[in-house]
Amino acid sequence: MRIFITLVLAILLGGGGTFLWLYYGGFEGEQEISVAFIDYYVDYEETALEVEQLVHLPGTEGNVDRAELLTLLDSILTKEMDAPHRANLAQLALTNLNTLKQEIDKAHTAQAKLYEVLQELDNASRIFSSIDLRTRAEKIVISARKRAELSANITSILSKNNEQTYAILARILVDEGELSQAHITELNSATAETEKRFSTLEQLYSELVVKKKEVEDMFATFVAVAL
Repeated sequence: MRIFITLVLAILLGGGGTFLWLYYGGFEGEQEISVAFIDYYVDYEETALEVEQLVHLPGTEGNVDRAELLTLLDSILTKEMDAPHRANLAQLALTNLNTLKQEIDKAHTAQAKLYEVLQELDNASRIFSSIDLRTRAEKIVISARKRAELSANITSILSKNNEQTYAILARILVDEGELSQAHITELNSATAETEKRFSTLEQLYSELVVKKKEVEDMFATFVAVAL
């Protein structure tokens, strides 16, 4: 009888049984590896949330520096005033712009850290023997990378807008507050580009919210299956 049972087990593990064993990672599971992956995910999620908070900060309506900058730009570019007054306002606007730049720089730094923790999460996803768990973990990493790409694109657009605004203010200061017709023509062209980027920015913010939920839902399912 024992010989028969041994033969049956050998046949199972030699055929379909091997697949089941690999698929589920051994009948006892891989909890230690799962816990390690979860720990790496927690680090990733904390960093991702930090990045997303930072990329939202420069563009939110509640940002004081952004609000002041927009008000100053409106006055500088649309209101009648003498050149010295316009130059003074441009100098004030640069102060707000520099603060926004610091916020964007922080987002860049956090984004670099995000890619580092993503690589650690990726490495952890490859350790599973279980085909099922490894596949689930790899899908989480893939979606997490797409989420990171969205925040990186947002940061890039914010940087471009910041650079363009700086160029406008610098030109006004170089011209000592004078606003020539040629400069106005350039500004109109730049405004069209900015509006296009703003539209893209809105879309990216929306996609980021969706991708964030997708990653979190996939992770919740992974935890339920793995533990």
